[in-house]
Amino acid sequence: MIRYKLLKSELTGDVYPQQVDSAPFDLEKLKEKLSRTYGGQAASVLDDAIDVIARRLSEGDTVSLDGLGTFSLRLGMRKKGVKHYEDVRSQDIRINGVRFNASQSLRQQIADQEIHMQPGDKQLRQVTADDRWCVLYSHMLDEFHRCRYPIADITVTVSSYRLLTGCTDYTARKELEVWCSKGRLRKIPVGKSLVYGLSEELCRAAAANL
Repeated sequence: MIRYKLLKSELTGDVYPQQVDSAPFDLEKLKEKLSRTYGGQAASVLDDAIDVIARRLSEGDTVSLDGLGTFSLRLGMRKKGVKHYEDVRSQDIRINGVRFNASQSLRQQIADQEIHMQPGDKQLRQVTADDRWCVLYSHMLDEFHRCRYPIADITVTVSSYRLLTGCTDYTARKELEVWCSKGRLRKIPVGKSLVYGLSEELCRAAAANL
């Protein structure tokens, strides 16, 4: 059974649901469950499967597993604002992460599950735009410290802001514009799209605290 709580955007007034993770299920729990059915070798087989997936991805393959989904790499540029193909070198390309696209059969298995409000969440919880800014800013600093890329290269898109904060697409677009107008973010054109990086002032402050 899927549980949710209700949140309300201070900026738009829109009410939206957010999943409540009542019982996190991690890799160790998966190993334990499989071991009960398939014996002591299950954990090792699972570890080997993860290693194989990582190795195939590192060799440039897309990994498609029937019933589960497809893993593929997300690529990005180390430098921003490149306009001409001939200005791009292989060393300018970096791996931004791994994309997972759930299979149709997996989506169908969960599509008809019961959805109930989390007990104790009958009242709407007010989540402010400033709350979401704190989430965004912390995420960008974490990426800076983890990846050691220049802080000016750490960016966010409308989609990633929406996923980070749980807000709607409309709210994400509106709030990113607000942060730009307040001098917290700057717009960076990438082709026909926009990404958002920290303002020069916040970049200097983050670099100084490294």
